[in-house]
Amino acid sequence: MKKMILLLMAGLMVAPAAQAQEKSQPRVYSLVVDRFLNGTEKNNAHIHNNDDDQLPYGGDFQGIESKLDYIKDMGFNVIHISPIFKHEQNDYLGYKVTSYDKIDDVYGGDQHFKELIKKIHEKKMKIVVDMPVVATNDFTAVKTPVMNDIQKEYYGDTKIIDLKNAANQQKYKAKMAAFVKDYQVDGLSMYTLQDGIDADKVMPDLPMNMAILNKDMTAENFDYVQKEETTLKLANGFKKTDQPLPDSFVKNELLAADNFFMPRFTKYAADENMFPGTRIKLLLSYLLSQKQPMSMTYGTEIAMNGGKMPEMHQLLDFRTEKEVTDYLKATSGVFDKYREMFEGKMQVLMNKAGHQVIHYDTGKVDFIYNLNNTDKATKVELGTDVVPKGKMLSGLLIGDSIHEKEGKFELITNREEAELYAIIDDRGLNIGYIIASIGVVVAFTLFIILAARKSKRNR
Repeated sequence: MKKMILLLMAGLMVAPAAQAQEKSQPRVYSLVVDRFLNGTEKNNAHIHNNDDDQLPYGGDFQGIESKLDYIKDMGFNVIHISPIFKHEQNDYLGYKVTSYDKIDDVYGGDQHFKELIKKIHEKKMKIVVDMPVVATNDFTAVKTPVMNDIQKEYYGDTKIIDLKNAANQQKYKAKMAAFVKDYQVDGLSMYTLQDGIDADKVMPDLPMNMAILNKDMTAENFDYVQKEETTLKLANGFKKTDQPLPDSFVKNELLAADNFFMPRFTKYAADENMFPGTRIKLLLSYLLSQKQPMSMTYGTEIAMNGGKMPEMHQLLDFRTEKEVTDYLKATSGVFDKYREMFEGKMQVLMNKAGHQVIHYDTGKVDFIYNLNNTDKATKVELGTDVVPKGKMLSGLLIGDSIHEKEGKFELITNREEAELYAIIDDRGLNIGYIIASIGVVVAFTLFIILAARKSKRNR
């Protein structure tokens, strides 16, 4: 009850100056089509899995469409899907494409893909499709593609397009432009297997072109870039407590802790014997607190584990514990409500072995984010240079409330906990809350007394 009342107070105090903004950075839910949900058996004619996880399961566009509210309720506004073109039948991931000119019927085909896009747009969400770079007969191959170990095992001897070759660039861009024109997707993405790929030369102009890079690689003119170096910093920073956390990122860097070709974030935590649910919640809270766009791979919400294929691409179980999905829904809702916090200046006040404090200066209502990813409770003192006199800190995630004491504001946070505060006018003691609290105590006491008397009479 205390948390509910405090959150209501904070909403009333802050709402006039910090209404939810229409525009927000992308929050990407990245899924493997075959492993998300099988919406219909009608397109499964050639699927004979026989308990071999290396083979397709039958996930399709209809399955994704049936779970759009599930994805949106967690706070995601972009759905990023694995390749959907005609591909080798035994390739569940879809990157071993055989034709860039046809949507594979195993996923539902052309018509159901168009229907999925329509439904996504009706939900005010966007769709980004990952583009394969396998050299079909239309292209010549690069001699030495740049791959990580998981990609090397997956692709084997499969040839990769040389996207530095001008003729290949022209053909590839034409096929991508035709695809975008036919289906009106919002963006394209690419696991670049060559250094220095230029989006302007291989992709049509879209507002959400994404590059996913391996270590020590660069890319040009993509709207968003996921760098392996940052991905590893985040995975290692949240795999357990008391780890160093990054405090700055490149503009428009896509933040994530894994991807389709990296071990699951949950594996990092499991290898440290840490409870995955807590690790995942703290990671996602941190990602939501950043100005940069963020991405989460499907199944993270149920602590999907795995260090290699196919374990890292399991079938999603929607019946599992909702601990993370409920947390995401509530936490993303708070950050959505106060989108204004990202429009001003953002400054890291403290960053020490898993404990980070961020100040958001909007020029109207300021905010403080306090992340305690350590193994003990912590106390941080902020002075009136950060929180002016006559102000207080009102918690928006947990419901904490902090008043000034001798020119200091003491932020006390339990281990493995995060709180977002709005800096608002100090209202002093809340008489209404005190009365309500006393009322609850009195009512409960009367209930106990009456129950005891009734029990005594019955005896």
